[in-house]
Amino acid sequence: AQFVGSFVGEVEGTNAFVAVVAAPAQKGQDSGAVQVYVSDGRGLSEWFSGPISDGSFAAKSDDGDAEAEGKLSSDSVTGTVVLPGGEPVSYEITPPSGAAGLYELTLSSAGELNGASAAGLGVTGEISLGKQATGMLRLVDGKRLKFAVTQKRAGDLAHLSPGQVRLIVLPGGELRGAGKGRPAGGGGSDFFIRSA
Repeated sequence: AQFVGSFVGEVEGTNAFVAVVAAPAQKGQDSGAVQVYVSDGRGLSEWFSGPISDGSFAAKSDDGDAEAEGKLSSDSVTGTVVLPGGEPVSYEITPPSGAAGLYELTLSSAGELNGASAAGLGVTGEISLGKQATGMLRLVDGKRLKFAVTQKRAGDLAHLSPGQVRLIVLPGGELRGAGKGRPAGGGGSDFFIRSA
């Protein structure tokens, strides 16, 4: 069976959200592939990918310090994530309703956000990076989500390129994510995003 689509939800016992996007097998491949994103909007941002085998997956993070595994069904993904230096934590997540989902955005040097969810829902917004760093996201359903931005020299956002922002939005409008600013004058700024 081909399990395709995106799933979002919370990681039990933590402040983190998790998103899983399952893609069908490409031509010449036996199995589909999965991408997993976990973020708590405060300092944790992990990106995993791996093949799907018999509806299950085990994926290592891009920097190798965390891993995620799960089992896909048509209406949920259940599994565990082992975070850097941590215990395994469980999740059970479902397909997003409304404008929820995993969003891939680009951030212009003027602070404008543009992008879409894994399901193709467009979104716009803006971020002001400064002493009071805040932002706002406009979803396709007209909702406006305000969020707080925490700037950090994280160094572990290797999975993001300058100007890239990755966000998980839950059906209730809560969001978590991370991004890299476009360096003005050389220094890039890593930042984390969570609902205000």
